[in-house]
Amino acid sequence: MDAVIFWWPAYGLSAVIRFATAVVSLGTVFALVKITPEVLKFKSPQQLEKLINELTFLNERLHLEIKQREAAEAELRRLNEELERKVEDRTADLQQSNQNLKRINDLFRSAQKAAGIGIWEVDLERQRVFFSREVNEIYNVDSQGPLTVQECLQYIHSEDRQAVLKLARKAVAKGIPYDKEIRIITGDKKMLWSRAVGIPVKPEDEVVALRGLIMNIDPLKTSQQKIEESRRVLTMALEAGEIGVWHWHIKENKLEWDDYMHQLFDYPKAQFKGTLDEFMQRIHQDDTQKVNKAIAVALEREVKLDVTFRIRTGQGKIRIIQSKGEVITDDQGNAESIVGLSINITAAKAYEETLKESEQRFRAAVDYSPIGVALVSLKGKLFKVNQALASMLNYSEKELLNLDFSEITHPSDVNSDAKQIKKLLQGRIASFQADKRYLRKDGKSIWIQLNVSLVKDANKEPKYFIAQILDITERKMAEEKIQETVRQRTAQLEAMNQELEAFSYSVSHDLRSPLRSIHGFSQALLEDYATSLDEMGNDYLNRVSAASVRMGHLIDDLLALARITRQDMKIDIIDVSEVAEQVATALKAERYQNTEFIIKPGLKAHADQGLLTVALENLFENAAKYSRVKDHPKVEFGEHSANGKNTFFIKDNGVGFDMQYADKLFGAFQRLHTAKEFEGTGIGLATVKRVIHRHGGEIWAESELGVGSCFYFTLT
Repeated sequence: MDAVIFWWPAYGLSAVIRFATAVVSLGTVFALVKITPEVLKFKSPQQLEKLINELTFLNERLHLEIKQREAAEAELRRLNEELERKVEDRTADLQQSNQNLKRINDLFRSAQKAAGIGIWEVDLERQRVFFSREVNEIYNVDSQGPLTVQECLQYIHSEDRQAVLKLARKAVAKGIPYDKEIRIITGDKKMLWSRAVGIPVKPEDEVVALRGLIMNIDPLKTSQQKIEESRRVLTMALEAGEIGVWHWHIKENKLEWDDYMHQLFDYPKAQFKGTLDEFMQRIHQDDTQKVNKAIAVALEREVKLDVTFRIRTGQGKIRIIQSKGEVITDDQGNAESIVGLSINITAAKAYEETLKESEQRFRAAVDYSPIGVALVSLKGKLFKVNQALASMLNYSEKELLNLDFSEITHPSDVNSDAKQIKKLLQGRIASFQADKRYLRKDGKSIWIQLNVSLVKDANKEPKYFIAQILDITERKMAEEKIQETVRQRTAQLEAMNQELEAFSYSVSHDLRSPLRSIHGFSQALLEDYATSLDEMGNDYLNRVSAASVRMGHLIDDLLALARITRQDMKIDIIDVSEVAEQVATALKAERYQNTEFIIKPGLKAHADQGLLTVALENLFENAAKYSRVKDHPKVEFGEHSANGKNTFFIKDNGVGFDMQYADKLFGAFQRLHTAKEFEGTGIGLATVKRVIHRHGGEIWAESELGVGSCFYFTLT
């Protein structure tokens, strides 16, 4: 055991002492062994006695040495026990230190992880990069060993890579540490903001490595960006609201302004020294005392500052400012500073003045209006009336203010009013107008025209009604007279229509019968006695027959014109192009095979299809008839916009007419050409005009002799 503990530093001294004692004992043994043969050679008692004396001396000496050894061993045991006790204490201290060191190391790693901090090192000789576990976690990589510099650079954002390389080279060349915010690309391709700190390792004259930290500052950067964005938005909002921020430090008499305050006061930063006196110098002289008093009251009573005043800007402009501030105190309650806002309310004040003027004008308009005006609450109570309404109803203004609208409304009209009011409140209508009856104070009813609108507040919530009342009693009486006249005229018109019906019947039956006889007998004479008559006689008979035929056509046209006047209309959306195509096809099949009809497709109109067909038949046949004398007759139908209305046109390249006779075109029996030149009765265009007028439209024509004509018409 002594041989073992000799090499244990804590027991080294004890082992040395024990080793020395063992050496002494071993020497004694060697001495006895050495003299024993000599003793055996002694023959005389003197020699033996001498030897015994020597041995006794040696024995005593040995006993003394043994006692000394025992004492030394006892001391050594004591020292050994003390050393063992100290070793145990030292071992316990070392174990505690190791535990503390481990705890500190664990805390450091936890702090690293919590703070997002990792450690790295670049071995410049081997060009290898070593990452701590935290760096791997930040980069989201699973690096089992060192990376090359190129591999490491791939994790740095391409836009920051050159800057990092430049800093690293500078650190290596000049031994200068660096600290920079950079963007990294993690293993899962996410971009993170990090802080890179690099420190050159220079044991002697040369930098052999770079060591440093990587800190994940992405959450901090995101927060900073959000704060910056909030600050930017706040600044924009303050500027949009024409609001400046200021802070006055009372003891130092230091006044701080933001950028908009300088703009508001037109006071350049370079010239502004930041004192209260500079601020007071800009205040209008008539408002200086008011501002000083407001500041004094705020400081004395520790109340909020709120004062409105005028300033004169650097360019001499007058602005109206409202300043609001909060007094900041120290721990003893003494005022240290005032922080606040200054708002440019110049425009608001101008608007306020305009609003006051508008209200005054409104009140004057209500009070002095020649028609009745009333403001009515949402519950129907009259709370403002003018003298015109009071006079109209024979009440005083004060008496009317004790009534609601239902009390002055004729009982028969109350329900209709309630329905309209409901629509107003629901937002289905913006206002309504109605003719109704009001009751005067004496119980008599009068006719009024009521216009009601709903007034809303700034939040678009209903506030009250405004009613305008016009006395239309006389107009109603006049309307009743007119209606009576209309009834009488209607009866007369109905009687005339009956007479016209009778006339039409007479024309249709009584006139046709003799015409048929004339035509029949003239034809019979031509057939049976043509050879017995001379040339003149045959010519007379032919003329009689032709005249009877023309008279028949004329009767047909007159009857058609009469029917158009009486015919009921059915208005629909009509494909006018399709109707025109049908008319053109029929004309081309009958007698106008050589005429080219050009019809624009897709034209629509609101019209009665039957009447519109009659109008187009007459217009197309006229155009074809008067252009057939040309080598290449052409009729064109289309539409264009004139005076904001869609206007249809029918254009031909016929003989045309002299525009001085244009006013005769649409009259019955009016003709600009003889029957020998162009057949017809003179009723067609009159029929067209009547059809167009029944549709609420207009018709007119333009022409040039030898070039052609163009007829225009509108339909409402």
